[in-house]
Amino acid sequence: MSRASTLLLALLILNVLLGTLCLVVARGERNSRALRLWGWGLLVYSIGILITIPDFLPFALRKIVGNSLIAFAPVLTTEGVLSNTGFRLNRRWTALGLLASIVPIVANHFADRFGGHYSVLVDIIAPAPIANILFVLGAVMLVRDPPPDAKAAARFLAAIFGFSVLVWTLRLIAIWSSLGGTNDRDRADLTVALFGIAQMVIAVAATLGLLWIEVRKMEAALRRLADSDALTGLPNRRATVARFREEAARAARHHRPFALLLLDVDHFKRVNDTHGHLVGDAALRHIARVLSAGRRDVDLVSRIGGEEFVVLLGEEGLDGATRAADRLREEIAAAALSHETLTLSVTVSGGLALYPDDGEDWDHLFAAADRRLYRAKNGGRNRVEGPEEPERPAAPSPAARPVAHAQRNL
Repeated sequence: MSRASTLLLALLILNVLLGTLCLVVARGERNSRALRLWGWGLLVYSIGILITIPDFLPFALRKIVGNSLIAFAPVLTTEGVLSNTGFRLNRRWTALGLLASIVPIVANHFADRFGGHYSVLVDIIAPAPIANILFVLGAVMLVRDPPPDAKAAARFLAAIFGFSVLVWTLRLIAIWSSLGGTNDRDRADLTVALFGIAQMVIAVAATLGLLWIEVRKMEAALRRLADSDALTGLPNRRATVARFREEAARAARHHRPFALLLLDVDHFKRVNDTHGHLVGDAALRHIARVLSAGRRDVDLVSRIGGEEFVVLLGEEGLDGATRAADRLREEIAAAALSHETLTLSVTVSGGLALYPDDGEDWDHLFAAADRRLYRAKNGGRNRVEGPEEPERPAAPSPAARPVAHAQRNL
């Protein structure tokens, strides 16, 4: 067996292993279309190589079918990569490009019937243009429209695609030079073998790049899951505290105030008891939508548990925070909840605390806002109490908090 045949067999086995790995991983919870198409592309490429090898098949048949599959494989792999961008291949143009690659291969093997001559160079060159065009397109789109959570991985894969185009181009030039106008494949044996090694490196690097993108996307999804409230989609308590610390650090650097608004749904227990928990859940989602629509870009709206919401009002002093809090409260009161045949009005009460006047950490500001929320509940509900009101001497003790929390929802 020649060096070229040995390297082609190694390339075939490597692509089968990588393709199978991608297909297995793609069947996981993410059901990755990118990995699935990439895996099938590698397997189709491997089948194409395999068909071109055995001598017991008719020469024209194995070269036409094998090289046609090799030309088709980049369509699958590129479509898989483009799944990570907003761009998709145009089916008509892709089919025309594939046809333009296959027709010369077929014509080359029937050239002797029309007074022409078979050329081994055509079999080698014909699958390359569509692969190069698709890989250039994939590289460009990965740079222009990368996945937001995997930009570095996308740039790495784009670089591998660019390197692949360079290798395929140099391979064609080197083989053309080695053949010297003949059909003697042995003259290009070393060249084919060397570039076979380069293709193996590219296959491994590109597959790792695609897996890198999938890992980054999965990590981002897990972070969003860990930091999001499952019912409303808003940031949860963990994400809110983290954002509070960032806001506090920024406010300390620039000597700017900000406010923490704690909101609690009025008579929420009554809503659940009267209309059921599905309506209660709908009410929480309704309030989350109203708050999200009414917030500014610098604000954060979150649900920290139960019927409690937090709004971090960035770069706001007492007057601005008070106006913003009242505006949000009024928007909730004015927006009726519609759930199936039920129309329901909901209101919220709130407590407002200011950084740094009421403290410089989460515990102090949250405690201050919580005390003022109690006053709003006791003062008639559907109102926001701020620091301009006289403070109680101390917050309820931890032991008394659950009782008070239950009472304010009655």
